[in-house]
Formats: sequence, C-alpha cells, structure tokens
Amino acid sequence: MQEFDLVVLGGGSGGVRAARIAAMHGAKVALCEKDRMGGTCVIRGCIPKKILFYAAQYKSILGNAGAYGWKIKGISKNYIELIKNKNLELKRLESIYAKNSKKAGVKIFYNEAVLKSQNIVNVGNKQLLAKKIIIATGGTPKDLDIEGKEYCINSDQVMELKKIPEHLSIIGSGYIAIEFAFIFAALGSNVTLICRKSLLRGFDDDLISLIKDSLALNGVKIYYNEEVKKISLKKNIKKLVLKSSNKTLYSNEVLVAIGRVANVKKLNLKKLGIKLTKQEAIKVDINLKTNLNNIFAIGDVTDRMNLTPVAIAEGQFLSDRLFGKLKMKRVSLKNIGTAVFSSPPISSIGPNEKEALKTYKNLDVYESKFTSLKYSIVNKKIPTYIKLLVNSNNKRIIAAHMFGEEAPEIIQVLAIAIQANATINHFNDTMAIHPTVAEEFVTFKAPSRKLKRV
Repeated sequence: MQEFDLVVLGGGSGGVRAARIAAMHGAKVALCEKDRMGGTCVIRGCIPKKILFYAAQYKSILGNAGAYGWKIKGISKNYIELIKNKNLELKRLESIYAKNSKKAGVKIFYNEAVLKSQNIVNVGNKQLLAKKIIIATGGTPKDLDIEGKEYCINSDQVMELKKIPEHLSIIGSGYIAIEFAFIFAALGSNVTLICRKSLLRGFDDDLISLIKDSLALNGVKIYYNEEVKKISLKKNIKKLVLKSSNKTLYSNEVLVAIGRVANVKKLNLKKLGIKLTKQEAIKVDINLKTNLNNIFAIGDVTDRMNLTPVAIAEGQFLSDRLFGKLKMKRVSLKNIGTAVFSSPPISSIGPNEKEALKTYKNLDVYESKFTSLKYSIVNKKIPTYIKLLVNSNNKRIIAAHMFGEEAPEIIQVLAIAIQANATINHFNDTMAIHPTVAEEFVTFKAPSRKLKRV
C-alpha cells in the first residue's frame, strides 16, 4: 500500500490545482483520474463549447462582410475539420494539465477511485493510504427519466457528433440548452427548444427577453411550458411526443440539457457516512470539509457555484491552508460573474432587479439599448443592452448586466469595480474610450428608472 499526505479524486481544474499546490508545499500527493486530465471544463465543457461558439459566429461575420466591401464566394463549411481541430486543442491542453501536475511532483493514477475507508482509496487494483482526501470529481449530465431516453444524447456527446443534424431537438432551458441552440442553429440545424418553464432562471428579465428575440431571429422554435412524454425511434429518426399538447416532433438528434448533478454515485460515500445534500451533492462547511475530519470536497461536486474559476480558487485555498499552513481568505461565493455564450452573449455580475430589491430598499437603474457602430452599416441589426443597478443610498454599483458582443469580456472588468465598491460617480468621472461599446457604461447622464421595495 502506497502512502500519501494527500489523495485527490478528479483531474479537473479544481483537483489539479489542489494537487499541484499541495505538492509545491512539500506534500506527497496522488491524483486519481478515470478518464482524461482536464475534467469537464477542458475536455467536455467550457473549452470545446467555446470553440464551437466561435465557429458559429462566422455565419454572422461572413454574412456582414459584403457591407464592409468584402466579396466572398464559394463559402462552405467542413464540420469534420472543426471537430478534428477542436480535439487536437483538447489533447494539447490535456497534456499540459498532466505535465504540470507531474512537474510539481504529483503522482497520477489513471483509473477510477473508490473510497474504501476514511483513509484508504482503491484505484484500479492499487490501494492508497491517505492522510487527507480531496474529492473533486465534478458533475455529470442529468438524465431524462422517460420512455426512450436511450435515444438521447447529453452535452458531453453533442460535441462529438460526426455531422451537423438536420433537425435537433433540445430539452432544457438553462445556459447549456440555450448555448447549443444558438450554436447549432448557426451551423445549419433546424433547432427546436422544449422548455418546462421559462428560459435562464435567475438571469435579468431584460436579458432573457432579448435572448428570446435573438433565438427567434436565429430560427429556433421554442415550446414553453412543455415536457417530453416519450421518445421512439424509426429509421434513425427520433419521434418525440409532448406531454401538454400531445404534439409530435421529429428529430435526427435529441439533446438533453436539463442540468447537471454531482458525480458521486460510485465513490462509496454513503457507506462511509459522508453527508450529502438533498440534491445528492457533498455537504461541506466554510473550510470545504465534509463531516469526516480528513475528507474535503471542492468544485461542482458540492453543487454550490458550479464554475471552473470557483473550483480552482477552492483548490488553491484548501491546499494552501492544509499544507502551506497559510491563513488564507476563504473563497467568497458573492459577486461572481457569469456568462451565457449565446449569439450575442449575455453576462452578469451581481443580482437581478428582483433579487436586489430583497436586499436594498431603493435602487437606481441605469440602462441603455443601442446599435453599436459595427452594425450601423449592415442590414441585420444586432442590439446591445447594458444595465447597472445602483444602491440609491450610497451610489455603490451592486450589479451589471449586458447583452451584446464581448459582454463577458466587459462584465469581467466591471466585476473588479463592483468588488472594489465603486460608485456610479466613479464611473461618471472616468473618461470614455471612443468609439467603443464599453464607453456606454461611463457616459450615463441619469438613471432611467428608480425602484423602491414595497
């Protein structure tokens, strides 16, 4: 039996960061990964999805080229080439994750890990004795529990399709469903979106309204307040029967994007007595510790804020605290920016209007909707919308929301200002860079609306 100061379960962004930092502090570290280094984000999430997003954007770029004097003839797309190049990039990143871990002194075991006891991890046919364990096994796509679910694909599989489906049905209304609706509509699919409730729960209502308009503009058919009753297969065509209307839809592929769940099923947690939440995620305290003193959990497996940078920050904090003996500031889950890579994308930092009014009695809303210079001379106008929520009492900016090109890049910078407790006066005192879209955030004359908690 090999002994380690730390055994990390999961080679994703959070697990790798935790393992590397612990090793750099002098700990003897093992990392167990059953699939590929890089985890959800690098191999089957953020990175490949963003590459497909970029590919989809070329439809708009090429379509507008004529207005800017470019005559382009004989345009064609090669989806197989796109997937090949995407996979080459993933392989490169996977190699970097493994190389950097080994360079730091981490020993990697490529096999599925199971907790045998509080201190013993079985990985393949080997047993590892661990003083401390960090579970960073991430999340996995949630299954659809209906007749014919075996005919569906999930968000991992959709990025490995060999061809663009002529008809694609997407079940879901969250950011994964919305992003793939836009991507495949731009790549040439006839896309149908089946939503049990409204789109993008938790996002600002004005952003959601603009997303609905943009989906329609991109030819996406949406069924609201609907569920799929059953799916059957006939001659490679999937037949979907809707529950409320009893309407029948036909698709080449059916993507299930109804959320993700913590990847804990095979870890043996219940037998060890590790407490789980109602959603079957691992329950942790403010120091990311489970109810067992030497076992910790980070990232999506805790199902709190399922974002790659959060998992990385948690991995860094935990290993610095455990092995660097550093008094690290705990990872705050407040004011974390997020984005949906739609066409165009949306991005937010801070609460929406309804949420903000639960905390603040009086709000000033600064907002603007306009057509950016880029679209001023093209036929297909794409609007940009920006919004700041300001605490009326002290003028501090508490939230920023944006619909438009480069929204995630711009909101990322605004997140720094919000974290630093900037006020609307700071924004107004900032000289604009002209002509840009971002200058709109520093050229407001007055609030467009005032909100008061009733």
